[in-house]
Amino acid sequence: MISVVARRLALGAILGGAALLTACSVLPAPESLTYYQLPAAALAAQPSDPARQALILQVDRPYADRALASPRIIVLPDGNQLSAYQGVRWSDDAPTLLRNRLAGALRDAGQFRAVALDSDALVADWELSGSLNAFQVAYVQGAPRVRIQFDANLRDQRNGVLLQTRRFTLEEPVGGTAVPQVVQAFGRAGDALALEISQWLGSIPVRTGLR
Repeated sequence: MISVVARRLALGAILGGAALLTACSVLPAPESLTYYQLPAAALAAQPSDPARQALILQVDRPYADRALASPRIIVLPDGNQLSAYQGVRWSDDAPTLLRNRLAGALRDAGQFRAVALDSDALVADWELSGSLNAFQVAYVQGAPRVRIQFDANLRDQRNGVLLQTRRFTLEEPVGGTAVPQVVQAFGRAGDALALEISQWLGSIPVRTGLR
């Protein structure tokens, strides 16, 4: 014959299990995320000169405000209203994506002896830094467009002199509203930005004998 204590223990276990099942049933399901890399096409070799080809260029991660310094794919559906596409993320935060894209393109261009990142343990001659002020989708007259705005600073690390600054603004129409179409438009805008920056760097005179 089952004792009173045993019956109470069994009842407690049943009630405890029921409470646990109830608690589990009200927990929100984890968000399913899809991650995207920034598409990139190889940049063709760009004209250079022996003095530039002797330099090491360092590409820094640009500064960005909190909204842009994240892996979310930002969209402005109406004016200054800031939102993000649900269920998708970039593979890294936007400033890091842009830094890596520019460094890869400038290596393709072959204008410098080497192109390093600010995280590399190299002593560079020139430093490309700046601010990322836009990396988003904006609706213009009801149509989505990717917009990238990068304020670039080029500094001679050998003497600390700021050589030049320039603002780059790129816009690229999106061929639809689906996220893969948005991502492809970001890739085209990134390619165009990389080409403009490469051409800008190629136009800056190189001072020698500063070490």
